[in-house]
Amino acid sequence: MSMDSPLWKILGFFLAAVLLFLVPVMNMLERQDDAAYTVVFTETNRFVDSARDAGYITPNMYNEFVRRLNATGCTFDIRMEHVQSLINPVYRQNGTVLEFTGEYEINRISRGEDAILSVLFPDEPGPDVFDKARRYDMKAGDLLFVEVRNRGKTMATALRDMLLLSDTRTPTIFVRAGGLVRNEAD
Repeated sequence: MSMDSPLWKILGFFLAAVLLFLVPVMNMLERQDDAAYTVVFTETNRFVDSARDAGYITPNMYNEFVRRLNATGCTFDIRMEHVQSLINPVYRQNGTVLEFTGEYEINRISRGEDAILSVLFPDEPGPDVFDKARRYDMKAGDLLFVEVRNRGKTMATALRDMLLLSDTRTPTIFVRAGGLVRNEAD
């Protein structure tokens, strides 16, 4: 019994030291994640609302959005989607004359971030960032969606994975924003 007592004391001391160090550090890191999520949520909504209100995206708008996201210290994957709605009247052939049926057909064309970024940042050097040729225009009634997720693990996730011997693959920070474009570009 006397041999077990020092072993339990050492184990208890080690466990207390680990908990006294790790609990506050884990709490601090999770607060950092919460703050980063708040920044990402706010900036994503600000970017999307600004683009929907203006009816376009400029290189400066996008760069400012990315700069503000990167200020969190995390790296992010940004996905954008512009869904263009085309409303076409439906006609019926009546002999040699086309007659309007009174119905409309709605077609949706989806463009991803590659199409948007190719307008904002063309491969070949051309007009400067203030030129309208580098502005991605949308029409009122179109849809714009932006999705932001952290690329790597945050420090809180890495520490939790280390302690629990796990491997978290889902992003800690994941934000979606979007909606109807309210105005058209001039």
